[in-house]
This record gives sequence, structure tokens and C-alpha cells, in this order.
Amino acid sequence: MEIIEVLEIRMELWEPDDPDQTETPWWGTNWVPVSGADGDDHFIDAGEGMWQNHLGDAAHDDQAYFLGWPTLGSWLHEVAEAMEHHDESWFGAVSAPKIDDRGDINWWD
Repeated sequence: MEIIEVLEIRMELWEPDDPDQTETPWWGTNWVPVSGADGDDHFIDAGEGMWQNHLGDAAHDDQAYFLGWPTLGSWLHEVAEAMEHHDESWFGAVSAPKIDDRGDINWWD
């Protein structure tokens, strides 16, 4: 899906009047999706405040949370490092990807 499509779907499903949104948000009006699959999306907070530009994770069926990355660039740098060192003992903040028999990258196994 494209970023705009994901954002539109999220905004259609988001319930801003739900009291749970204040303490345990599922989505925010200033969040911009940057990656994801199957309704689970990483986002950047484009709003003002403490979490501006921080990377977060919004599952399709649970509350969202911030991942501790202050910018998308810092996270992408760590992803690139993990990819570069995938065949070594890698102990970075992002898990090293696994390469399967077909040469596809798998981040979850």
C-alpha cells in the first residue's frame, strides 16, 4: 500500500471521541505512516511536542507506542548497519536480518 492509502484507512477507522485514545492511542492525527504490512504500521509523529519526528509502531489491533528512535534517519542508519553485518555476530538495536535459501531477507526469524 501507498502511504496515502494507509493514512486514509487509519483515519477512517480512528475514533477520536473514544476516551481510550487519550491514554492508549491507536492512531494520531499527526502520524505519518512510513512502513508496514497487514495493518501494522511504523509512523513518524509530524506534530508538535515531545515526540515530534520520533518513530513509532501502530499495530492493527493494539495501542501504538514510540520505539525510542528520535528520527527516521537514525533508525534507517541502524537498519543499514544490521544489513551490512548480517552474517556476523550483530548486537545492534535492530536485529540482523536472516537470508533464506532463495536470497530473500527475513527480519523476523
